Amino acid sequence: MNNTLLKTLFLTAVLAIASQAQAAGVGTNISVRLVGSAIGYDGTELWDAFDLPQPSNPPACFDLDLVDVKTGAVIGGAIDCLTDINPSGDGLALTGTTFFFLPGGTLISRGLTTVQPVTHGSLDFTHITGAIPQAGDNSIIYGDGKFRKSAAPVRLSGAVNLSKLGSDGEITFDCMFAINLARPK
Repeated sequence: MNNTLLKTLFLTAVLAIASQAQAAGVGTNISVRLVGSAIGYDGTELWDAFDLPQPSNPPACFDLDLVDVKTGAVIGGAIDCLTDINPSGDGLALTGTTFFFLPGGTLISRGLTTVQPVTHGSLDFTHITGAIPQAGDNSIIYGDGKFRKSAAPVRLSGAVNLSKLGSDGEITFDCMFAINLARPK
């Protein structure tokens, strides 16, 4: 084979691998969904495992699939933990700590979250949930692997079904997270 053809094949392979890595949610602009139904459990051991300061009350944690928004493929797992839950109007205000187990490493984000009843839309969900960081906020509290020393605002927009929370301890999630990573110099 001639040199030009070899270079073309090599570049095509590199670009295919790079685009697959981006599609798998492992680039610097990560768009993932936490999807599924899960029964909550006390996640205090997670704080110990990642050497995080313990929250003021035991976290209610839920294990979920982590889905790439672009491809719809499951690319890892996530644990969403809720603390500091307080009534706020018709809904709730809480602190959400989310553990993202991504290809290439782990990211943990923390943010103030609003949960409000759905007024119209899908009958599969009872509440809309969201977290909107202020400009310049860093929501990342931990990163390892390729995410070591990463910083980013983390935005949450989603829907949850809380109809079985009181009876079964179960929440159904369909929550999208947008993470635009930067690495401090």
